[in-house]
Parts: sequence; C-alpha cells; structure tokens
Amino acid sequence: MGEKTPSNHGEGNPEAADRFNTAERKFANSKVGKQKIRDGAHVRPDEEAELAEAEQLGRERAKDDDSASGHS
Repeated sequence: MGEKTPSNHGEGNPEAADRFNTAERKFANSKVGKQKIRDGAHVRPDEEAELAEAEQLGRERAKDDDSASGHS
C-alpha cells in the first residue's frame, strides 16, 4: 500500500515528452542523423503520384482553414 502512484498529467506525460525530445535532438545532431537529414525522404517511384495527390488535397483543405490565419 505504500507505493506511490504516478501522477496524472491529463493528456500527455511531460517526462516522457522530455525524454523523447532529448533523444530526438541527440539523433538529429549525430553523424547518422545529419546524413539522414541530408538524404531526405526516399519515395519509391510507384508512390510519387499518390504522394503528390495527398499533398494537393492537403493544400486545398488548408485554403479553407481559418484557424491557421489567427482570425476567429
């Protein structure tokens, strides 16, 4: 009964988020991470059309999104 229960942080866990962010920065600043960033995403030729279509759809939806403009 003397065990301490983890505190409830609502949505999300700041300690876990901090660990993730620290690990992500460490990787991004590593030799391997920097090379991956330089290489960029590798898209297979058969995925290019689908990716372009999804990007266009996202742009069209964003045009109608007033929340991004800061106006209510």
